[in-house]
Amino acid sequence: MDETEELIQLCVRALVAQMTAAPGIELHMTRNCVLGLTDEPLADFNRLILGADPDAEGFLVRSIARAKERDRPLTATMSPRVADALAPVATRLGFTAVGAAPLMVLRPDVPVRPSRRTNTVRALGPELVGIAGDLIAAAFDTPRDVIARCIDVVMTETAGVETYIAWGDQGPMCTVSVTPTGATAAISLMATPPEHQRKGMGRALLSQVIADYRRRGVNRFHLGATDAGRPLYASLGFERVADLSVWVLEPLRR
Repeated sequence: MDETEELIQLCVRALVAQMTAAPGIELHMTRNCVLGLTDEPLADFNRLILGADPDAEGFLVRSIARAKERDRPLTATMSPRVADALAPVATRLGFTAVGAAPLMVLRPDVPVRPSRRTNTVRALGPELVGIAGDLIAAAFDTPRDVIARCIDVVMTETAGVETYIAWGDQGPMCTVSVTPTGATAAISLMATPPEHQRKGMGRALLSQVIADYRRRGVNRFHLGATDAGRPLYASLGFERVADLSVWVLEPLRR
């Protein structure tokens, strides 16, 4: 199996951990594909990942049908190995191509240049969970109640998603979530509100979290980057391994 497909399998497992507590959650998965639908009418909270599965086309068709039955928008990412074949099917069934998301990996042998130390704590307990949720809502301009229902609820000791907050001179400034699977971990929700950006806090937090996980035996990290976040990740040693095509399905009713 090539590295891209291995990482997509890990993305499938991470997404399940990240979505499992959301209200109305409905999960369908194979080893290489996953559909997660929630009660939220926002595409970011209804997700489809399609890897190189023998029945990727059937999984896509069934996922679109189910999203339409629940009248949910849907964001899909597709492996390069299936994207060309699935594109006509996705278009015919109502998906719109909106771009690509770089799949990036930090390999075990790549050193991370230390950044400045920052006061970093894991978000556990009502107060810290609330602070992390506030940062995420502000960074992604998402209603706070949606973050509470879908993201706050997995900030627990046993959920499998670990969220960290970095403090600076202006108080809590950014947050990041890590979902470890064995010696590999998914990085997600790297969130710095606009007023705290370009101050080096995101880099300080992520480099410190990576160093801490490496001491615990987690030595490889992967993420789906945005255009805005890619320079930060590249500066830490993450490399692009593939571009995953991104599609959006709008709900039937407006």
